[in-house]
Amino acid sequence: MSHLEFRQGDIIWFNFPEEDPKPQYTIRGLHPALLLHDYTLPNQTVVLAPLTSLYDKDGNKKELKSYHLPLYKKDYPSLSNDSYVKLDQIMTFSRNKIGSYICSLNEVDKASLHIKLIESLQMQDTIKEIVFKQIEKTVQELIEKYVEDVITKEL
Repeated sequence: MSHLEFRQGDIIWFNFPEEDPKPQYTIRGLHPALLLHDYTLPNQTVVLAPLTSLYDKDGNKKELKSYHLPLYKKDYPSLSNDSYVKLDQIMTFSRNKIGSYICSLNEVDKASLHIKLIESLQMQDTIKEIVFKQIEKTVQELIEKYVEDVITKEL
């Protein structure tokens, strides 16, 4: 895959930089990563979230948070193992750092990604406000149309 063309929902290899001192919970080294936007965004950076194994080194399933997106090998055979997307570790890097393509999210997981991003970025109140304003506008338009119809019938 070219670093010039990618889609939201593509999973790629990415070499996350090492940090000193090494933080305990930050992804480092070569890991799959989920691209969070299309190549059509005009800047030269890429926004992504790392994937990590769903199981710890002892084979125990990790406890996921509501904003983590699980991805199972049965649905994504190109993944090395059952994994999850760490949407609490969204990062931005230069586009020229994008590694090779692994696979893409299916439509169900892509829709789930959008919901989990809203939660991860704490945008629930903003979404509620947008929806409320749209409902308010639609109700007002319906009332105006109804009044117009009533007046037209009376004439």
